[in-house]
Amino acid sequence: MNWKSIGQSVVGKSHSIDNKACEDHICYETVSLPHEQVLLCCASDGAGSAMFAAEASNRVTQRTMQLLKQWLHNGTVITEALLLQMIETIYDELQAAATHREIPLNEFACTLLGCIVYRTSAVFFQVGDGAIVRHDGNEGYSLIWWPHNGEYQNSTAFIVDDRIASQFKVQLLNEAVHEVAIITDGLQLLALNTETMSPHQPFFADMFKWLRLADDEKKLHILQQKLGDYLNSPVINNRTDDDKTLFLASRIQP
Repeated sequence: MNWKSIGQSVVGKSHSIDNKACEDHICYETVSLPHEQVLLCCASDGAGSAMFAAEASNRVTQRTMQLLKQWLHNGTVITEALLLQMIETIYDELQAAATHREIPLNEFACTLLGCIVYRTSAVFFQVGDGAIVRHDGNEGYSLIWWPHNGEYQNSTAFIVDDRIASQFKVQLLNEAVHEVAIITDGLQLLALNTETMSPHQPFFADMFKWLRLADDEKKLHILQQKLGDYLNSPVINNRTDDDKTLFLASRIQP
């Protein structure tokens, strides 16, 4: 195992009051290849206004993970063009689901954030809000992109907005990434500094400190449970009533 990782999607306070399910979803896995292990993660936030938001985020993360694993096992080089092809495929599948139900496509509106981290390089992709954060190689954490927000407060881009994926962003890094985090927009006010448009350093430093200390599977399992408890605690729920997702991964040093 080259990576330690934990991740949870937890229902927000407002959804609990309305007896709604969590509309965030997360998938992550370490894929073993002949010469390295590759970290994969994708997370999605279903739009609160969408009838099938929870299904959309689940569909999108599962399908993204399926395609990425298929390419890795086939030895396919994952390029920006290939990821664009992926998002177009997912758009078409959501369109087919909407057509089957005879409903507008925007009832499947959701965001997508993801990472593919190799031994000496990484690929990040995103459409919509939320944030991907990585250790900057020095003493802190940096954003891949500032969250995308639209013209109005609490608005953003979604996969279903257009098939050509004009808001889909991809970044390739030719360097080793040792720690990475992904959050959905429910945690943005806690985890990001809007004045400096940067990660809130103490938030991520504290989170990764505990992950680094988990030196066996039992401790990692306990930390996974504690992450869910933390995301559902008054400390968090008093500052955000939205669904929230947090993923953390730390590379095990040889």
